[in-house]
Amino acid sequence: MINSEYQEVIKAARLGGQVIKKYFGQNLAVKLKSTIHDFQTKADLESEKAVIGHLQKKFPGYNILSEEIGYIDKNSEYTFIIDPLDGSNNFVLNIPIVSVSIGLMKNDEAVFSAIYDVFLDRVYWAQKGKGAYCDGKKIHVSRQSGLKDSNIAYNCGYIFSRQEYAKIFKKLQVAEIKRYLTSWSVALDFCLLAAGRIDGIINNKCEVYDFIAGRLIASEAGAVITDFKGQKDEDKNNRFIASCGKKIHQDILKIL
Repeated sequence: MINSEYQEVIKAARLGGQVIKKYFGQNLAVKLKSTIHDFQTKADLESEKAVIGHLQKKFPGYNILSEEIGYIDKNSEYTFIIDPLDGSNNFVLNIPIVSVSIGLMKNDEAVFSAIYDVFLDRVYWAQKGKGAYCDGKKIHVSRQSGLKDSNIAYNCGYIFSRQEYAKIFKKLQVAEIKRYLTSWSVALDFCLLAAGRIDGIINNKCEVYDFIAGRLIASEAGAVITDFKGQKDEDKNNRFIASCGKKIHQDILKIL
């Protein structure tokens, strides 16, 4: 049973989703940020405003790190890490695969996450040590054991070496994998892994607000998570593999 405080985090994610739905399909101005792949719209900013406004009302003493506004330091051991519109490229192209992602950290450890799948109206959430859920039903990674029958997502951040990207992408192309994919919504890829829809994720230098919430949800759903060398790592490490089981995990490591 989710406690009342964490229900407020879910409510914040839904409030952001309401904003996104309002602006979806409109011809909004696009402002470039770090690269041509990284930009913001009015929907990003207003979703963030709705999410942060609710969280600050309910958790006034917590720090906040959000994609658009940056860091708000309240000198707390707790920090909300927020992506108010995960899947901005999809949003601008009128592809309804976007989410609102909120992760709560206690110092350097993720303790609660909520991801709202805006257009399917689904909420994924997880609490450290308490399992992962979708709309109140417990979820678990798939039992797939063979790489040749698996579906693997590959996600890259905006700032990366094109040579490194091409090297990994080429390895995926020639590997015996049923399908490799990217949804352009990193948070939702982790939800798909947690719910058993896909079987693994290669996360290569995505920003922390892209993956921190989804990483906890996948972990609580039973995912194996290590760095690219097969070692356990910190929650904020941005180069890691998440998979449905040890066998597939080892096979993915061999590809890399």
